[in-house]
Amino acid sequence: MRHQLRILAAAIAAGAALGIAGCASPAATDAAATANVCINPARIQKQEILSDREIRFEMYTGEVWINTLKRDCSGLKFEGGFQWNVRGMQVCGNQQTITVLNAGNTCMLGAFTKAPAAPA
Repeated sequence: MRHQLRILAAAIAAGAALGIAGCASPAATDAAATANVCINPARIQKQEILSDREIRFEMYTGEVWINTLKRDCSGLKFEGGFQWNVRGMQVCGNQQTITVLNAGNTCMLGAFTKAPAAPA
């Protein structure tokens, strides 16, 4: 029993350390490209609002994820910020809402897509 608990604790720690997890299998296939990706907000190093529809998340791992909201979120770029209520350790595309600072508009996140690596 104690051994099983240690394995479970190690598995949970390893999952948390990854910071980014696919809600579906992370296999590199065409299906994975459309899979619902989740990110751990505690692992976000920097975020940048690109437009009223796109937010860029740079992770501590160096990976960059772009979320394309389901539709334009009025005032997002102008206000320059948003808040969200995160339950658990992940934010998954197509499942989380954000609220634009000052404006108060609530908008649904869309899919997360991994940005190509920057040239060295």
